[in-house]
Amino acid sequence: MNRIIVLSALNLVLVLGIACSPRKAATPAVEPPMLTKEIALQQYSSAQIAEGEALNNAKCGTCHKLYAAGQFAAPRWHQVLNRMLPKAKTTAEEGKLIRAYIIANSRSVN
Repeated sequence: MNRIIVLSALNLVLVLGIACSPRKAATPAVEPPMLTKEIALQQYSSAQIAEGEALNNAKCGTCHKLYAAGQFAAPRWHQVLNRMLPKAKTTAEEGKLIRAYIIANSRSVN
């Protein structure tokens, strides 16, 4: 009987020790520099930007009306795309192409 009590107490201490131990904070991912209109036009070919447009129409246009890329400037589009691309269930490559199309055609910042 004593053995059961001792083992139960040790088990309880072990479980509480693990549950109450400090958790290691997740290391924040380093974000790449924000894609600008100029960089998008330099880094992506016209074929890639056209592919991004087709993906935008296919992935984004199925759930809501499509907004003209020139409606917003690049910083605002980054906010929108960061929120919406995961909802569209795009691959990383598809997301890059959609972002390149949108940013390459975004409104210029004055």
